[in-house]
Amino acid sequence: MVVNEFMEAWIFEIMRAVGRFFLHPAVYIFVISSIFVGYLRMLRERKDFSFKVYDIWFELRTSLFAGIGYGLVVSIVTIGLGLVVSKASLWAILIWTLLFGLTAMYRYLSAAYTFSIAIVCVLLSSKLPVSFLQLREGEESTIVSLVILLGVMLIVEGLLISKNAVGYSTPRIRKGKRGLKIGLHESKRLWIVPIFILVPGDAVTQFISWWPVVSIGSNTYSLFLVPFLIGFMRKIKSYEPTEALLFTGRRVYGLAGLVLVLGIASYWWHVLAIIAMGVAMLGRFTISMQEKIADETRPAYFAARNDGLVVLDTIPNTIGAELKLLPGEIITKVNGVIPKSAEEFYDALQTKTTGAFCKLEVLDTNGELRLAQTALYAGGHHELGIVFVEQEHEWDSEAM
Repeated sequence: MVVNEFMEAWIFEIMRAVGRFFLHPAVYIFVISSIFVGYLRMLRERKDFSFKVYDIWFELRTSLFAGIGYGLVVSIVTIGLGLVVSKASLWAILIWTLLFGLTAMYRYLSAAYTFSIAIVCVLLSSKLPVSFLQLREGEESTIVSLVILLGVMLIVEGLLISKNAVGYSTPRIRKGKRGLKIGLHESKRLWIVPIFILVPGDAVTQFISWWPVVSIGSNTYSLFLVPFLIGFMRKIKSYEPTEALLFTGRRVYGLAGLVLVLGIASYWWHVLAIIAMGVAMLGRFTISMQEKIADETRPAYFAARNDGLVVLDTIPNTIGAELKLLPGEIITKVNGVIPKSAEEFYDALQTKTTGAFCKLEVLDTNGELRLAQTALYAGGHHELGIVFVEQEHEWDSEAM
């Protein structure tokens, strides 16, 4: 009976803690920043293509729930291992998140940077001028927890890139080296990962009497549900977007494994925590720079061709999307006509011999030819909702 009452009380307290989760500034940083990035993307799409490809809610809608499951798993790990994070560390993470979340500089919200900055604050806490960034007595050991959490969150980052970012890159146009416009894809993602964290002390109960408190031995800890933000940015010019992002995810996994091993070993030899932090920051920076250099030195993947039109993307809920046309595929024929421009593609759709029917010959990303066909309906997008890379004039690049 006592056990049941204890469990009921804890469940009730955790539910209330979840409610207080929405008071954390990071939740609103996530929402505001995602909408802001969506708005800027829409402006750019209208400039590049004369219309929007995705709506303003695209970033928020496609990333809102992506990190919740991972957060639950990480919560089990953190509480199960008894990982403790100081309040000073949480303040440092929040300040860093505010700075780069509101400015939409998502590359700096990689777990490698966010948690490393928190570790630096722990190491320099006695020299920091503000009291809330200074460690309290008995909190010095939280550096090991931070390093282990850094490794775990890098694994989550790799998973989010591999499982979420791969499906939601967006198209854009820019000028190539010869002054001609080329297509590229951009992945600019912000994820929220809610995690239950143990924080030393029960000082919070002086202000919030109901706050759940855990006692382990002679030490007391408060339970917080903290929304951590993970950011990611990559522009892809010279590769198929899905393959490029999967490769990035795998590289982040590898880095995470190394950092996690060093983090666990730092439990016995604390100097490894500093080494793990350095490896995480340098490794993540190296991954980004290597990918950027490799992308810039290779020819454009989404460049205009003479043997058809290159698909840059498709507008959601259009015939192009229903036909499962993928970025990088080439439409070699439309109703028997080889299209060399947007106008020729549109004219081929309107031929009287085909009526309200469309037959496309598509060269996929594996070099194999396939047939895609569908009926055309009144009120549908007049160009099937396909976004093309096309060069007609030096000053113009059309997209549909």
